[in-house]
Amino acid sequence: MAGIFKKLSANDIKITSFEAHKQYNSTDLASIGAQTASLAWSGLNKSTFTTDSKKYYQIDKLYYRNYIQERANKLELGDATYTTQERRLYQSASLLSLSQKTFGFEVQPESFELDITKGGITYNIQDDGFGNLYDTGIGKDNFPNEDNRVFYLAPVNGFKRIDLTRDYETGNDYVNDPFPLGYQRTVYDDSYFLNKVTFDGIKFEDNSLGGTKISRYSENSSDLSRVTIENRPYLNFNDEDFCISFYYDATSATNNYSTSTGVGTLSYILTKEGTQNSAPLGTQAGGNFATNVTGALDITTTPANPAYPYRVYCKIPSNGKIQVYLERFDGETSSLVSGSFYNNVLGAKHILLQKTGSKLQAYFNGVLESEEDDLTTKPCQNKADLLIFDKRNSDGSYYDGPDDWGKAFDPYQFQIWNRSMNTNEIAMISESLTGTYPIGNLFYDNGFAALTHPKYMSLFDGGTLNTLKYKNTHLITENEYQCTMTEDEFEFTTNPTARKIPSTESEDIANFATSSNFKPYITTVGLHDDDGNLLAVGKLGQPIKASSETDTTFVIRFDT
Repeated sequence: MAGIFKKLSANDIKITSFEAHKQYNSTDLASIGAQTASLAWSGLNKSTFTTDSKKYYQIDKLYYRNYIQERANKLELGDATYTTQERRLYQSASLLSLSQKTFGFEVQPESFELDITKGGITYNIQDDGFGNLYDTGIGKDNFPNEDNRVFYLAPVNGFKRIDLTRDYETGNDYVNDPFPLGYQRTVYDDSYFLNKVTFDGIKFEDNSLGGTKISRYSENSSDLSRVTIENRPYLNFNDEDFCISFYYDATSATNNYSTSTGVGTLSYILTKEGTQNSAPLGTQAGGNFATNVTGALDITTTPANPAYPYRVYCKIPSNGKIQVYLERFDGETSSLVSGSFYNNVLGAKHILLQKTGSKLQAYFNGVLESEEDDLTTKPCQNKADLLIFDKRNSDGSYYDGPDDWGKAFDPYQFQIWNRSMNTNEIAMISESLTGTYPIGNLFYDNGFAALTHPKYMSLFDGGTLNTLKYKNTHLITENEYQCTMTEDEFEFTTNPTARKIPSTESEDIANFATSSNFKPYITTVGLHDDDGNLLAVGKLGQPIKASSETDTTFVIRFDT
C-alpha cells in the first residue's frame, strides 16, 4: 500500500513520562472511598478469626512479619531501607485504607497528614517521606538513628507467648507442655543487628505503657530465670561512649519490698562478665592440649577477662528508695554511678544509664539524677555474653545470693546504643517508649497507613477524625509522533470526489484534478500498526495544502 502508508523510524517517536498530583482534604472518609479498621492479633485457630484478625494477619504477612530477616519478600521495598524505615507490629494496630481512585499511582511522599482526637487529646500525624508516620507534637528531630542501636529487646513479638500453653501458629493447645519451667527458646532480638537471644524460665506479660514485658516465671526458682545475649564485639565498650535504656514498673517491686525482710538485697538487671566460649588450646584457661588430642578443638566455657564494660543492678538501701547502679571495671579500678526514685511513686519509669566522655550518668524519666567520673583507665572489654536478670561467675555458675524483691523486677524496651545521648535525645527516648520517632508506616504504593506504636495502635477505635490530607500521584505518559511528508510524497488523493464518477471503483480523474496546480489538502493523519489497523487519529484544525517545494512535518501528541 505504498503511497498511502509511511513507516515511522525510531527518531520519529518520543515517549515522555511525568507526574500529576491532586490534593485531597476531607473529613468524610466515605466521600473519598477511604475506610478505617482496628486490627487485632489472635492466637486462636484461623477458622475463628474475626474480620479485624483476618486483616491483621494479612497486613502482618505482607509488610511486617520477620521483616528484617525476610525483607526481600515484603512489599514496598522501593521506599524501605534499614536506616530510614522501621517496621514493627505489636498485638494490634489502626489501619487507614485509601481508595486507589484517589491515590492513583501512589500517595505523594511527605503529603500525608492525619488529624484525629481521642480521649481529649488531638494527634497530628504526618509521613516523613520514607514510609514512616510520626506525631508532629513530638517531632522527628533529636532522636538517635536506628543504626546506632546495637541491641534492642522490646520484645516486639512477646505478646504471642503470653499464653505458653497454646501454640500461637495453629491456635491449638499443646498436648505436651513444651514450657513447664517458663519460655525457653533462642531467637533474634528486635534490632537490625540480629543478636541471638536465649530465654530461660521467662514469661511475658502486658506492660502498663503498651507492648510486652519480660519477667521471671512464677513457678520457677529465680536462679533458673535469665535472658542470655550472645557476645558480639560491638557490645563491648572501652573508651567509647554508650547508652543503656529500659523501662521498669516500680509497682510490683514496691509490693514485694513491703513484705521483704532483706533490706539492701541486690537484683542484677544487665551484666557482661563471667565466662566466654573458646577453644582449650595452648595456655588458654580450660586446658593445655595438643591438637591431635580428641576434644582439643571443641568449644568450651572458660573464664572471661575479669574486667567488664558495664554492669547494671538494683538495691534498696535503708532509706527505702530503689537504687539503680551502672558500674564499670577495668581489672583494677571500678567506677559507678547510681540514681534513685521513691518506692511510693508507682507506675512505669524510664531509666537511662550512659558513659559520655569521662562521665557516668543516671537519668530517670528524662531527668539527670546523678553524675560521676569514670575512673577506669585500662581496657574494660571481655568476651562474655550479656545476661538479663542474672550474673555469671568465672567458673560458669550463676549468682545465687539474696534476690527477694528482684524477682518482681519486670523490665521492657531494653536498648543499648553505641553512643551517648544529649539531653534533648534523652527526653525524646524517655517519652517515645520505643526510642525512635516512627509510630507507624505509610505504604505509598498501596494506600495503607498503619499506626502500630503501642501508644497509638488504638486511635481508630473510638477516635474522631478531624481531617485527612494527602496528594495523589498519577503517572501520565506523553506520546509524540513526528509524521514527515517529503515534497514528492502524498501528491494525490483517494477522495472519490476527485473522480469523474464519484466512486472508489472509478479510475478516471476529474478534469480539475489533472491540472499541475492541483494539490490535495491534508485534514487527518492516522497512526496504524504493521497490519494496517488504525490506532490513533489526529484531526487538523484547518486543512493543510501539500507542498511540492518543501517537506512537511505533522506532530501528533496524546497522553496515556
